[in-house]
Amino acid sequence: MRNLGEDHPLFKEQLKNQISTNKEILFLSMEQVVECGGGDVTLAAQDIQRAFELFGQGEIIQPPKTTLKVTTKGAEQGTGLVNFLPAYVNFDGDEIYSVKALGAMPSNVQNGVPRATGLITLFDSKTKSPLCIMDAQVISATRTGAVSLLAAKKFVRPDVEEIGMVGAGVNMRTQLLGIKAAIPGLKKVRVHSRGESKYRFAIEMSERTGLEIIPVDTAKEAVSGLDMIVTCLPNVSQPVVMSDFVKSHGVTVFNIGCYECEDTLLKRMDRVVADIWEQGKHRGAQTHAIAVKNGVINENMVEDLAPVLTGKKPGRLTKDENIFFCPTGLGFEDAVVAWRVYNRAKKLGLGTKLDLWKTPKWI
Repeated sequence: MRNLGEDHPLFKEQLKNQISTNKEILFLSMEQVVECGGGDVTLAAQDIQRAFELFGQGEIIQPPKTTLKVTTKGAEQGTGLVNFLPAYVNFDGDEIYSVKALGAMPSNVQNGVPRATGLITLFDSKTKSPLCIMDAQVISATRTGAVSLLAAKKFVRPDVEEIGMVGAGVNMRTQLLGIKAAIPGLKKVRVHSRGESKYRFAIEMSERTGLEIIPVDTAKEAVSGLDMIVTCLPNVSQPVVMSDFVKSHGVTVFNIGCYECEDTLLKRMDRVVADIWEQGKHRGAQTHAIAVKNGVINENMVEDLAPVLTGKKPGRLTKDENIFFCPTGLGFEDAVVAWRVYNRAKKLGLGTKLDLWKTPKWI
């Protein structure tokens, strides 16, 4: 076959097409994500409320979370893990294709590195090519607190003035911000962690929230006699809140991490709520999934959050009701918050434009 000469019209057209198809993506650093509202728990709650409504309308595709974890024999803390959370959201006409890849390693904190770091990638809805990559740690923690804000409005008694917290990491900070926004009368917090983080948490979060925050030495001290309990710990495999630590009636327990509360506690619960039970069941690492596996409760007892947030099912019915909330964390939550951040960044002219290619032809 004869090669086309450089003066050939078809050659010139091909060259023009190659030059015009450079692909730019926008990169947003952690600081830029914060500047664009990625750390605002209240705004994230608005995004996620709408997303749960859309989920109920069939406008979201939510594949299961995938965890990459290599265990080392004899290792006390394991070797960390990387989670992958994809999602598709038809967000009121905007088609969002998103995936979060978040790595977590508990020992990072000792070395001055965040326990969890990663990236969220947004894809162009037409070409399915990358559109934006951004820091994931801010949005991941913020949307976790935002879900608890929404759940607390439905499940926690509005007259609660004191809560107990077990864990004092980044996610617990966003938990407190979300719960404070949901419970205006909140005044006091007891907090426990194994290390020194409870003291930093007490000082820094009391300044930020205006709440009285008291560090305590044990998980039992943190939760005993209280109407609301929050646990949020890094990848624990044994419970730290035992059933007999928890009062008999009128308690709300938020189990944010993995197996943090003794599974027999769920025998005393009137309601057990997941964000999406099928996701929690697939993951199999959290308290409600372990309670079902061990035969403590029947899985028919576990209900999803969406019908409650959309008004199809009621929230708390009585003062004495016991409610256990255990979210897995969903990719569509990351997606809708990241989409708002991306659009805000474009409006403000923030971010760094990177060439994915100058021309798609490489071979």
